[in-house]
Amino acid sequence: MRKLHATLIVVLVSTLCPALAAPELKMDLPEWSKTLVVEHDLGHGVHMLESFGGNIGVLAGEGGVLLVDAEWPELNAKVRAAVAHISAKPIRYVINTHWHWDHAGGDADFARRGALIISSQETHDYILEAQRANAQNTAQYRRDPAGVPTLVLDSGTQRFYLGGQTVEIMHAPPAHTNGDLVVRFVEADVLQTGDTFFNGFYPDIDFEHGGSVDGMISFYDTLYRMCGANTKVIPGHGPVANREDIRRFQSMLREVRTRVARAIAQGMSESALIDSHPLDDLDKVWGGNLVKQPYLLAIVYEDLKSKGMRAH
Repeated sequence: MRKLHATLIVVLVSTLCPALAAPELKMDLPEWSKTLVVEHDLGHGVHMLESFGGNIGVLAGEGGVLLVDAEWPELNAKVRAAVAHISAKPIRYVINTHWHWDHAGGDADFARRGALIISSQETHDYILEAQRANAQNTAQYRRDPAGVPTLVLDSGTQRFYLGGQTVEIMHAPPAHTNGDLVVRFVEADVLQTGDTFFNGFYPDIDFEHGGSVDGMISFYDTLYRMCGANTKVIPGHGPVANREDIRRFQSMLREVRTRVARAIAQGMSESALIDSHPLDDLDKVWGGNLVKQPYLLAIVYEDLKSKGMRAH
């Protein structure tokens, strides 16, 4: 059940890039009343909360609590209860690593309770556009100014200080999206990656919003260099990781990319590629979660084709 709780993600199709068509990742929502929020103490005042959506990083100081990512809104009360076990101080800051609902859905609830929502410009714009495009005002990206980040960070690395920690926020190059933020708690030696890195299973790649398989593969070199031998890594989804987990994931994704690119070069259609089951050997390690082989193959195929790779 921990994998189910920790790793489901939403792939959101926007009208921003109508020429591209990502396959749909279908999912069943849980029974929210029975969905757990599990706390992991990573030391030096940093914690990870693991549940149905994206992992949350928590740092508490005298001036309040910082969260990195915000989970589904249906879990807001449980997240607040988990944070209250860590600190009685109010939640003052929420950093969005990117715009997807399982990481930013709780923004409005936290903002109405006094939190400052922080993101990249791209994440701000994607959330705002998703709200504007939500003509039926359905639950996800409901038209709500409180759900739009208030403070937008420039590119590069920003720093602030809380709870005796130096918090570094880095705008990543295009990887999972083109608006990914990575957060490092310097003194605690903890790195939070958002969905630029999944631990233990196949990823999603939002190429409709600037992400790419090549960008993710390349960025793992940067993430690895940001880690020491004892660094704890909070992935976007999955259990706490280390730098060797990043290398293993990079190797897997590079192999997936190689196999899909070879199929495109051989003139294979997307459906024929999927029917050939080229990742059966990798499935034994990486295929045990929501993202299955057919979806990953389709995402990588569409991404490479959208970047100009042609069948010969």
